[in-house]
Amino acid sequence: MMRLRVHHLFCSALYVGKGYSEAFCRNMQKVVTWLWAPSSGPEEKKRQREPGDILCEGENRKIRLITEPDEICRECPNLGDKGCKLDNDHVVSKDAALAQALGLEAERVYPIAELLHIVSGNLTAEIFENSCHNCDWYAQGLCRYE
Repeated sequence: MMRLRVHHLFCSALYVGKGYSEAFCRNMQKVVTWLWAPSSGPEEKKRQREPGDILCEGENRKIRLITEPDEICRECPNLGDKGCKLDNDHVVSKDAALAQALGLEAERVYPIAELLHIVSGNLTAEIFENSCHNCDWYAQGLCRYE
């Protein structure tokens, strides 16, 4: 099971190979691959899949949604003893607000298929903009709602 910050659902889905450091990018790629790569179980090998097809029957990976440093944060050079040094850890309130807007519960364990179904059913451009408008990656044009 992976622990993942709520807003990192967006970051991981939109990741384009850029980051704070080489170590951060290597770690981020491992997380992204675990989250978004198709399962390699026998039932998955039977189906034809499109690139990016992530919602699959029989998916058994699980995610615990959290509002504190997670697997992605682990290699971030901005992680301090008290959380994110870039914003005095205001990202905690960002995660909590995003969880509420998407109808998710922090500290709950979700099967990945259920989690992605909930997010895709509740995500709007307004929710995305409210969550991401002040992020450096958004400002650089590396992610968009579309």
